[in-house]
Amino acid sequence: MSDVSQGPGWWLASDGKWYPPEQQPAAAPPPAPTPEPPAYGAYGPPPGGAPPYGQPFTGAPFGYASGPVDGQGRPLAEWWQRLVAIVIDGIMIGIVYSILLSVAVQGSFSHGFTHFGLRLWIVDLIVGLGGIAYFAILEGSERGQSLGQMALGIAVRDTTTGGSIDPKRAGIRMVILYPWLVLIWIPFIGAFLAFLGDLWGLICGLSALWNPNRQGYHDIAQNTLVIKVR
Repeated sequence: MSDVSQGPGWWLASDGKWYPPEQQPAAAPPPAPTPEPPAYGAYGPPPGGAPPYGQPFTGAPFGYASGPVDGQGRPLAEWWQRLVAIVIDGIMIGIVYSILLSVAVQGSFSHGFTHFGLRLWIVDLIVGLGGIAYFAILEGSERGQSLGQMALGIAVRDTTTGGSIDPKRAGIRMVILYPWLVLIWIPFIGAFLAFLGDLWGLICGLSALWNPNRQGYHDIAQNTLVIKVR
């Protein structure tokens, strides 16, 4: 066995022999790089659908159940919001009615019962028409809110389009809820019929409680929803 190189480029193999440069073996491929550990929070979700470790949980908080929404994903008004809005509107209409009634009563008995009855009927007519106009103009506007609804942050919207409704539909909707606005026009027995209308209004108002879309009978009749706007 030779222990002396045979020339430039020759190499000594493991068997003790020298080989020319052209017989050198191909260079071994470089070792594969060691994979870096995944970044914090980059691991895939574990079984059960939980978010990856280190990432925020974007679902609903524990113990919270989201309520129904309309076709545009907007939350529907709570029953108590609708109730308080109705009370506020009713108080304002009642104040106007009381003022007009006090004016009608003053000095009317001196002209006889018939004169008093006529003045009372005129007051009922004004309040009934005024109440319908109040809801038709405000709830039939682009905002879709009476003053009570403005205070509670809720609004009337069309079920199909999600937009506002026109004054005609808004007026009919409130006559269905408050039939006394029309029944009070009937002379002599209008007050009694208006009382029966109030009972219906109570049932109609509460009907939203057992409807999955929180619609009262007046909403269903006019294809409307009441949504939260703030």
